Amino acid sequence: MNAIPPDAVQVRITSDGICFIDEEYFTPPPGVTLNEAVLTHLQLEAAALEMPLRAVIQDEQAQYTTSIQVNTDGTSHPLNSEAQALNNPNLPQSTVRPTPPPSPRTADPIPADRPYEPLPEPYRGRLAAACATANQDRFREAAHDADQLLAELSTQYGPSHLYTLAVGLVRGDIAWLAQDYRYGLQIWIFMARSWHLHVGPQHDSTVRAVGNALSCWCRLQPEDAKASVPHVVKLLQDIAIPNGDSAVQAIKQREQRIVLAN
Repeated sequence: MNAIPPDAVQVRITSDGICFIDEEYFTPPPGVTLNEAVLTHLQLEAAALEMPLRAVIQDEQAQYTTSIQVNTDGTSHPLNSEAQALNNPNLPQSTVRPTPPPSPRTADPIPADRPYEPLPEPYRGRLAAACATANQDRFREAAHDADQLLAELSTQYGPSHLYTLAVGLVRGDIAWLAQDYRYGLQIWIFMARSWHLHVGPQHDSTVRAVGNALSCWCRLQPEDAKASVPHVVKLLQDIAIPNGDSAVQAIKQREQRIVLAN
């Protein structure tokens, strides 16, 4: 049995189908299987960081654990020679095992162990309703509802209050699902800077928000990407994340290619 890589991304699928990536709630887009969505998420992170990414997948539904490496070109391969069954060693050994998308089990999409404060009503119910709307592919309506909620919470509690950030997380996910990468970049930069103030640069919430911002930037059209280079580079200069220097170099290289193409 191979040792689990200490710096690997931890993917956990609970027995009732709820997924967490590095202890953060993760849900696939409608119509996409959970394993497909997880693999795509890891591919985006590897591409954003310009380096291979290792992940440990613990599937409590299928009762196995396996570790994989996802490369910057989107390919992946297992790191261990065989999946490690949790309870049944005779289970089929598969790096990617199809599982049904998880169904919402709670009105609160934010795990209790994350650095958020539980939203009071009526905001809690409205946030859950926005999530439900997004899960029906009604992204424009979900974005509008989340934006209204953000505006109200920002006015009442402040833009960096934990209540506001809880909604900001959902709004960033809606932008990603809607492929609105320009807005996604803006809100994840804001989220990263806010988490930096609250919990510091090394906290998972801060690092993941920076990674989400980079993933959005990688998806921008060339002109939008070029225009936003100073903001992304400044973010990486202000918040020291692992492999931040490599990310800045990759951003500069893409900027050069865009300039040469024009």
